[in-house]
Amino acid sequence: MKRMLITASLAAIFAGALPTQADEKPLLVVSRVPMKQDRTLLLDVFRTDQNAVAVGARGTVFVSTDGGKDWKGQRTASTRTLTSVTAVDDKTWLAVGHGGTILRSADGGQTWTRIDVADAGQDALLGVTAIDAKTVFAYGAFGLFLRSTDGGLTWSRQEVVEDGFDRHITKIIPLGDALLLVGESGTLARSTDGGANWVKLDSPYEGSFFGGMRTADGNALIFGMRGNVFRSTDSGRTWKPVETGTKVAFNGGRAFDDGMVVLAGNAGKLALSRDNGQSFETRSLLNRGFSGIFRRSDGELVAVGDRGITPVPAALLAK
Repeated sequence: MKRMLITASLAAIFAGALPTQADEKPLLVVSRVPMKQDRTLLLDVFRTDQNAVAVGARGTVFVSTDGGKDWKGQRTASTRTLTSVTAVDDKTWLAVGHGGTILRSADGGQTWTRIDVADAGQDALLGVTAIDAKTVFAYGAFGLFLRSTDGGLTWSRQEVVEDGFDRHITKIIPLGDALLLVGESGTLARSTDGGANWVKLDSPYEGSFFGGMRTADGNALIFGMRGNVFRSTDSGRTWKPVETGTKVAFNGGRAFDDGMVVLAGNAGKLALSRDNGQSFETRSLLNRGFSGIFRRSDGELVAVGDRGITPVPAALLAK
């Protein structure tokens, strides 16, 4: 299932990092096409207060304006699969995906503008991280790394980690005093100057990492193949394994302010922590592949994946 959710995103050829000016295309108004929220492949979801956006196959976007309770399915004019979404603020959203696709919304996800970055080529973007209101990173296949300093309006390509670096980058994690880069084949790197320079780190695992996060206590958690999870209390310098009780891949996850951490995986597996990722209990929710998780404004958890949007029953978490 991980191959279905992620591997299809990794179709690109590594190219040299050259700065380029991004050009805006005309505004794309999403089409109000009825779509089933339990039948659409979704790869990521993000919420800010009452606005939430989920993205996935064929340029699909689901938008909620009530904190994630009700959703309206939409398609942008792009037919590229969208792999990741984030918010710069409650109105400004960015989604990225296959073929170097970058979409930007300035109205909470109701309309989208396509941003062209010539040197991104056809490389797949796998993630997007907003550092602040101006600085945003988009990254993905074969070392593709793009930086924006104007909230996603324009982008420049940057070489990271080392000359000729060509590993897939799956997540950039802000850790307060540093940035952590994670990716395939155990790739870990750290930046202490806002992403201008990166130092490769020793990895506790040779397999691929599919994501990570900063927990509420300020520490780092990374996850990936075969149920592997690792925790760092020193900004990624050293790592300790965390047992999850499963060998399925974890594709996404979220850390919450109350110390809860939820990891979303294949075969319906959800790993739940109530101590900032120091320990986990695994739950099973249907036989579905999950790629992301978020908490609605009313406190209920919702997963996204190969069957769209799936509410997580409160009883499952109470076991």
